[in-house]
Amino acid sequence: MEVLPLVEQFSAYLAEDPNTSPRTAEFYEADLKEFARFLEEKGVGEIEEVGVGLVMEFRNYLLEGKRKRFTVYRKDAAVRRFLDWVRNNTDSSLDFDPIEPMHQPLDQQITYLEDAEAEQLLSFPQGSLDGLRDAVVIRLMLDTGVTVGEIRGLLKSDVDLEAAQVALGGPGSHLAPRARRLSPETVGAIRRYLDARRDETPELVIGRAARPVTTSKSLQNAIWKRCDAVGMWRVSPMVLRHTFAVRLLRRGATLNELKDALGVRDTTNIGVYKKFV
Repeated sequence: MEVLPLVEQFSAYLAEDPNTSPRTAEFYEADLKEFARFLEEKGVGEIEEVGVGLVMEFRNYLLEGKRKRFTVYRKDAAVRRFLDWVRNNTDSSLDFDPIEPMHQPLDQQITYLEDAEAEQLLSFPQGSLDGLRDAVVIRLMLDTGVTVGEIRGLLKSDVDLEAAQVALGGPGSHLAPRARRLSPETVGAIRRYLDARRDETPELVIGRAARPVTTSKSLQNAIWKRCDAVGMWRVSPMVLRHTFAVRLLRRGATLNELKDALGVRDTTNIGVYKKFV
């Protein structure tokens, strides 16, 4: 089966998939056409000729091209999702195991999202209650540096939407009490989420059956699900906290102001942000 017609079929599938944002579908189509051109230059036109070696060659080609990190991860995710679709939805005889996703470099002390990456992360469909909730979680972390543990304990009463701020570090938290401003986008996201709920649960963020979120891992998995949906590498909650910190410092905050904003009582680890001052 020829590669390019399969890419076109897959693009049509993504365009109709409710779990794939239109922007992601558009990016994936361009990414896979680049993959098809790469294969053509290698003399490969049939999908049955694609193996793990060629996928790894394409990865190396991307990494050597000095492209932005999130662009490389997205293109890699597009190829993996395409090949998985081919295996499961066509008569092709692809038989190799799914390709493992790329991971962020391990030699970086501070990994954070650039503005374009944060925008991409938030491009997932938000028409469902879960989608609205996950948008609130991600925006809160980007706006305030709140931890997933703190989010689990947040109550509706901790948020003042009229004043556009949230009270963090409440009872049971190991972080210091603090109040943080919310962006208009985050205020809007919270309003939409609360308006869509039909429960009386006091927690700001809830899980299934309108119950409180029981583990931080469940929120991390929810974020990873959104990363997969938009073709990003799997962003950890700590990366979102780092992103908040770097953004704050780039706006002129001092390290002491950052310490207070993060709610940390021990200044030992604040020094890792010094290069962003």
